[in-house]
Amino acid sequence: MSANVLVTGAGGFIGGATVAALRAAGYRVKAGVRRGADRPGAVWCDLDRPEGLGPALEDVDLVVHAAYGDVAAMPRQAEALLAAMARAGARNLIALSSIAVYGEAEGDLVETAPPRGRMDPYGAAKIACEAIVRGWAERSPDRRAVPLRPGIVYGAGSRFWVDKLAERIRARAWGDMGERGEGFAALIHVDDLAAMIADITERLTSAAREEMASSVALNAVGPETPSWNAYFAALAARLGAPALPRWSAREISRRRALAVPAKVWRRLGLPGARALALAPTRGELALFARRAGYPTEAARGLGLEPRIGLDEGLRRIGLG
Repeated sequence: MSANVLVTGAGGFIGGATVAALRAAGYRVKAGVRRGADRPGAVWCDLDRPEGLGPALEDVDLVVHAAYGDVAAMPRQAEALLAAMARAGARNLIALSSIAVYGEAEGDLVETAPPRGRMDPYGAAKIACEAIVRGWAERSPDRRAVPLRPGIVYGAGSRFWVDKLAERIRARAWGDMGERGEGFAALIHVDDLAAMIADITERLTSAAREEMASSVALNAVGPETPSWNAYFAALAARLGAPALPRWSAREISRRRALAVPAKVWRRLGLPGARALALAPTRGELALFARRAGYPTEAARGLGLEPRIGLDEGLRRIGLG
């Protein structure tokens, strides 16, 4: 491979895995970071200070935009990056979006037209970013953009979907959520996601790019979609923890009611109440109950097929 690639947010969970996958595939990768740019292969890349992006984008053929920070700032940062890309002549973009663009919709969703119903701020920001990316690509016939919508990205280093859940399980602060945990966990292992990004990079930096539309959004979901309860149970087993107790709706409500005073108690430095402070939040419970199928036909049509199932994914995390 001869292409030069910039990865924004290279110090993060997804960005770091992407850098490793692209380098393994033979690309020359600039790891864009806000801090630690003195490390080999790293380059300063602060999207809140776009006037300094020139060196990061010099001689770059493709950008993988994986930077993540303040939700309210994401559209502005996307606009700044794309303006800098236009100045530098960088023609290809893979922008990390999210299945959050589907909001709270359930059932079998339509890949090409995500619903615009009730939406949290994160989903709304990702929708705005996708529109910005699409507009950038359509303004020049020589540009190509792929907004990539991962599902629940887990793996070693996943702060929430592995580390925090493991903390809750070990603290005996988690359980089988009953009917409220039977929603679909649209998991994708970070190694699968990074491999997909490398495969898309190959298309965008070869003759195959001429056959691609100016902008094509792709969902990225792994080969298995267990229930959230099944994921919790599998993670607990991997940790060597006891089987999770089944929580009734009343037990969940009790823990939710006690969570706020327990958190205040903990912040005051007082002993105890740790398990209660780790109770599921309202937003988490809504996610755990949601039964939505995220189609991946467009990705499969390009030969992009995640292969890491749940057992293999948890084995790669190396917990225990």
